[in-house]
Amino acid sequence: MAEERYYKHDAIERFTHWTHVVDTVLLILSGLQIHYPGFNVFGTMQTARFVHIVSGYYFIFLGILHVYFFFALGKKSIAMPHLSDFQELGPIARYYLLLDRHKPDYAKYNAMQKFAYAALFAISLLQTVLGFALYWPVAFAPVLSFFGGAVAVRIWHTTAMWVFL
Repeated sequence: MAEERYYKHDAIERFTHWTHVVDTVLLILSGLQIHYPGFNVFGTMQTARFVHIVSGYYFIFLGILHVYFFFALGKKSIAMPHLSDFQELGPIARYYLLLDRHKPDYAKYNAMQKFAYAALFAISLLQTVLGFALYWPVAFAPVLSFFGGAVAVRIWHTTAMWVFL
């Protein structure tokens, strides 16, 4: 008897997730080449910058799509962290750290996933603003000033990439 397959995530969610993964890998690789020119993945620096900019805009497009579906399909109630999720953090952390064999029961997302996804959203937003500040320094002068100048913004942008990873 064939086992019936159950998907927790709909087709749109799976598609946008995996295209986001591929796009993020392109952003990271091109960003590493821009930041560390010796890390040559895309040949010329011009190609790396082109890939980075196109991938950045695609990242923003996918992010907007995610936010739209998040609210339009009512996923906010099941995916947004709530105060009550704090009490679930301990048991799920013990399970993930292999300290407890009992897998806590949860709906679509457990508390750690909810907090991690919220943090990824915040980091993505920060990355986008910092990226635009590097790309359009005059238009984003207040951002450059707030973070301590273009060199500091570049360091923040790279650090946020490592946090994202």
